Amino acid sequence: MTRKVALILLVVPFLAGCASVAVRPTIQDTEIINAPFDTVWKAMVGTLAEQSIPIQSIDKASGDVTTKFVIFAYGNRTEKEIDNLAVKPAGWMHDWCAGRHKLDIFVTESGTNETTVKVTTHFEAFENNIERTWMVCYSNGVIEKQLFVAIKKKT
Repeated sequence: MTRKVALILLVVPFLAGCASVAVRPTIQDTEIINAPFDTVWKAMVGTLAEQSIPIQSIDKASGDVTTKFVIFAYGNRTEKEIDNLAVKPAGWMHDWCAGRHKLDIFVTESGTNETTVKVTTHFEAFENNIERTWMVCYSNGVIEKQLFVAIKKKT
């Protein structure tokens, strides 16, 4: 019986260390821009093009844009690059070898000369040790902020 208890006490902390729960940070994902809808829409599409972010679907009438996944990290610096942009799942046994993101952008007219832009960034990191799959990460707000700044510069 003592061996079983010892084995359980040894295995449980190991499994807990491999937990894959990340805490979603609170970020600013919505910005009101003092410009007409058409101006903001053009600036947003131009920004995506300049940043080489490929568009998967676009519908100006509804204000929706969805991009394709963009690999932003691969190889030795992957973990640092992911940490700069997102919060990874917890655990000490993970080996991150790639990072990617895609954007869902919603643009709406919110006033005569005001347009609201909401950006939802979907991050994933490829874990190459235990899970061997893409795992969801949470944005820390850097991508959204960069996008808002670039759009504002064009309006």
